[in-house]
Amino acid sequence: MTGVGRAGTLAFVLSLLLVSAAPVGAAAVGLGDASVSPTSVSTGDTTTLDLSVNATGVNTTDGTTGANVTVSVPTALDLSGATVTAEGATPNATNVGAVVDDAANAVVVSWNDDAGTDPETVTVTATVSGVAVDRTGEYDLTATVDADGDGATDANGAVGTVTASAPDSDRSVTAADASLFLGEEDVDLTGLDGAAAAGERQRLYGNGGGADGKVATVENALTADVSRGNGFVTGTYALTPGDDTSVLVVERPTVRDVELYPGDTAEGTEVSGSSVPPSVETLTVDPGFNFETADDATVVVENPDGLEITDELTADPTLASEDETVRLDVADLSVGTYTVRVEGADDLDHVNGTATVRVRPEARTVSLSRTRVARGESTVATVSGPPGALRYVRLPADALADDTTVSGPTAEAVFPSGEGLALVGADVSAGVVYAEVSLESDGFARVEIDTERLDADTHDVAVAESVAGDDEASVPLTVTDRRVSVAPARTTLPVGETVSVSGTARGADDVKLYARIGDEYAPLYEDADADELAETSVDDDGSWDVDLDTRAALTVPDRYRIAAVADPGDDRLGSTDRIAESTLHDFDAVGRAAITTTDPSPSASVSQSRVAAGVGDEVTVVGRAPGPGETVRAYVVSPRGAVDAHDVTVGDDDDFDFDVDGVETTGRYRILLVTAGRDADFALDDGGDAEAIRGELTGSETPAQAVAIVRDAYGGAGVDDRVLALNVTASDPRVTVETVRPGDDELVVAGTSNRENGTTLVLDLRQGTRTAAVGDAEVNASGRWRTTVDVGGVTPGEYALRVETGDAIEVRTVRLGGVTATATPAPTATPTEIPTATPSTATPTASADGTAAAAGGTRRATDRATRTETTGDGFGSGTALVALVALLAFARRRSSSK
Repeated sequence: MTGVGRAGTLAFVLSLLLVSAAPVGAAAVGLGDASVSPTSVSTGDTTTLDLSVNATGVNTTDGTTGANVTVSVPTALDLSGATVTAEGATPNATNVGAVVDDAANAVVVSWNDDAGTDPETVTVTATVSGVAVDRTGEYDLTATVDADGDGATDANGAVGTVTASAPDSDRSVTAADASLFLGEEDVDLTGLDGAAAAGERQRLYGNGGGADGKVATVENALTADVSRGNGFVTGTYALTPGDDTSVLVVERPTVRDVELYPGDTAEGTEVSGSSVPPSVETLTVDPGFNFETADDATVVVENPDGLEITDELTADPTLASEDETVRLDVADLSVGTYTVRVEGADDLDHVNGTATVRVRPEARTVSLSRTRVARGESTVATVSGPPGALRYVRLPADALADDTTVSGPTAEAVFPSGEGLALVGADVSAGVVYAEVSLESDGFARVEIDTERLDADTHDVAVAESVAGDDEASVPLTVTDRRVSVAPARTTLPVGETVSVSGTARGADDVKLYARIGDEYAPLYEDADADELAETSVDDDGSWDVDLDTRAALTVPDRYRIAAVADPGDDRLGSTDRIAESTLHDFDAVGRAAITTTDPSPSASVSQSRVAAGVGDEVTVVGRAPGPGETVRAYVVSPRGAVDAHDVTVGDDDDFDFDVDGVETTGRYRILLVTAGRDADFALDDGGDAEAIRGELTGSETPAQAVAIVRDAYGGAGVDDRVLALNVTASDPRVTVETVRPGDDELVVAGTSNRENGTTLVLDLRQGTRTAAVGDAEVNASGRWRTTVDVGGVTPGEYALRVETGDAIEVRTVRLGGVTATATPAPTATPTEIPTATPSTATPTASADGTAAAAGGTRRATDRATRTETTGDGFGSGTALVALVALLAFARRRSSSK
């Protein structure tokens, strides 16, 4: 380990002086007076230490050789490069020598006896040059005496303490968990246990906070810069990697606040962001900051033009800790807004916090927080003037309402509270009610003025030095009649739904809703189930809102007159009593609005009324269910009487939808949709769900019986559940061609199908065994389809046009020639194919031109299934292969569309 500034060659001087003492008889060897000088050294420098040790009770007559005194030095004071040469000895010691024990970091002085006395005190003095001061801290030097030279310690004790400090560093950190601050410089870390010595590099390993997993490096542990450039971020650090114990905490330096107080102390009213008159004379700055261990803070003041004037206001703007304050002399400042900034004094001068204060004129003034209020609202009068002065805020008798007199209770009601409020009173002879206020240290006082007992008009709020004195200043206050506004979020809604009603009632504390029913007004409810009335408090800004549940009072579809009553009184709040029209007129403020309630009738429709059976097609039911209910119960009755129950959720917009699947049987499917009535409860087992119908069914009902049971379950006297019926007819899959129209090198083909919306049809145009053209189409929600087949380059002649879905097929004969395409009946020969389905009876359906399937018109899937191979239809194996490919393509499309 090498000390900073250590020279290559060190000079060592050692002198040993043996002082003979008068014989005092035999005594034990001991350690007498000892010292080290100097006791204060500089970290990072080399120094010279003068050592003095008295060994007492030494027998110098017995011819001992190798007697010694050893002075042990802490490793922070590095002796590794020192050597010692003996300078001389007293007559009773010879062969005096001195060495530095590198391994022990100690100085050893030895001697031989030379016919001395017993006992004798031997005084050892040594000068050690070139001691490297590697670390900051306090270090104790100790000594041992071996008077017999036998290697055993005869005595030991303290020599003295050397204190190492770092004058070239801004501060030294010696305790674990100390805080460093981002931006500070020249921090001495050598005093930390395990830290590098002065002049050596130190790595710090983040183990917490934002520093976790990061490494910071400083080139010299004696002058560490806590900067982002060295890798520092906020968090905790250890001196060794993987150590969970933090040694240092790095924080962000902060000026938390800058508070300003009128006067010589940080007491009273804080006025940052406010104003003071020059008569306060002194403004005390009381900042809060967290970096006092790293840097001082300093106060900087700028005038309204941005020029620094700190030196004009204080002789010492520096604060060593946040417990200190700075006083500013503001007596001579001109009117304007001044900025007071507190920032780091040295390394942390980039950290700051600010406050502003306005120096206002000395003229006495009065102002109002609001100069126009509704009767019942409050405003605050602010009085300014010399701190400590008494002023009277007055209102004349003619400002009071007609039924209000000049009295003490009136004054207490008009001036209910304030800052600096001394007392309130009434002077009948002067005809005023007043509030006496004491202007606080900032020269302000504030008093609340409640306008409940004031007349609706404009009144002067005056300030005077006495109750009956002349006005020093006044400000007009306009009091308006209290008004209530009311606005429902919706003015038309189904019975049973809840609507939000809001409005304003400035000056009021509460609002209660009523509705006119007959000749009376009935109280309305926020929640009919919980019997919570539609009453609410008015917010500070005069607004209010409350929910209105139409399941109570507004249960009959009609147009209702809603009344919002401001401050109805304690006897009305919470009351379910109805009130007369005349009583409503007696209230101070009432707002009115209209709400129309409608019959909550549901509506619904199906995506298609005809559907193919046995092929997995689905029908979508969509509808609206206005009213309080959140669920629609749906029952699908099959052609055989089986009932499938569904619980369908109704959205916030009253819409609902669900799919009807499992259509396997041909015939009519009846869909019954049940919505709850105005009470939001179903007549059938409302604690359950749609499956509750199972308790009413045996499973052997006919469709008509099943429908009747469902209707009966949700009907009867006093039941207002709604039942809506829809029908869907299921039949065997079919496809028809209705029109074939020519175009420019194209055929426009259209038709119908009972397959579900989005089903793909495959079309091909054949002549003999040759496929001349192909196309496809999709069935729309109306059961219709339309497509265009490209016939450009197709030779004129007669062709078979085939349209199929995989479950149904239609074949038409088409003649192409010139620009004319004519559909004619197909040959009467029965085509043959390998059967693909179990034969079932199907009734031929007439084509668009009246030609039946047997005459070349429509052919059903069942027709195809019963063909034989005896006659053939002119289609060879090549044509069959093309058809198979087309059908596979169709199947893939249909599968992907599901």
